[in-house]
Amino acid sequence: MKALRIGLPAAALAMICSCNSKPEPAQLSGKVTFKGQPVPAGYITFTPDVAAGTLGQNKVMQIKDGVYDSAKESEPGINPGTYQIRIAGFDGIKIPFFGQGKQIFNPIQDQFKVPDGKTTKDFVVPDSAGENVRIEKTADT
Repeated sequence: MKALRIGLPAAALAMICSCNSKPEPAQLSGKVTFKGQPVPAGYITFTPDVAAGTLGQNKVMQIKDGVYDSAKESEPGINPGTYQIRIAGFDGIKIPFFGQGKQIFNPIQDQFKVPDGKTTKDFVVPDSAGENVRIEKTADT
């Protein structure tokens, strides 16, 4: 009887906890190239596509020497789902008002579906993104 009094509440608590747990974040990594070369610095912003049913906050992944990896971000991983993405690239030479350097192409936008588990996705920035670059400040340092 004592085991039943202890066991039932523990089982109920375990069921409640398992129902409220978040899905396991996916791991996404890959390369970003422009004109056949790795992008020296930059970022990819992942904005959940609410119309496709993806909810959550924006996720930003840094690009360093042409590589990004969700596992290396301050909050590792990314929730699976469909995202609008924006890729910005810089020359990596830090100067005042340009924390990652000067832009090497206009930011591009695309859509990407992040699957469950561990995935690699490489992005190739089209050469045309480097035409008539509109310089945007990235930092005030």
